[in-house]
Amino acid sequence: MGHRTDQPPDQPTPLPGPSYVRQVLDCMADEMERLSNRRRLLTEVGLRRAFNVAVATQLHELPTAVADEASDKAAELLPDTGPIITHGEYATLLRQVAEAV
Repeated sequence: MGHRTDQPPDQPTPLPGPSYVRQVLDCMADEMERLSNRRRLLTEVGLRRAFNVAVATQLHELPTAVADEASDKAAELLPDTGPIITHGEYATLLRQVAEAV
């Protein structure tokens, strides 16, 4: 049987939807906004809680190796909190980073 010429050559297909890392960052921003009003100052506890909630929510159904890699990459991309930053400001920074992923 001959080779079909009416089909385009094989090309890589784009990944469906946003990356796992982006999903974690977006979910973390949502959690930051949910934690308190947008003017409340961010604490280390609040940051850690939002990250853990986002990882658990977005990656819980993935194989461990994939989830670990995505959570490690997301953690590497977390913006610096600076000396004083609110939950709302940090959520905005997270969304900017997520958009770039």
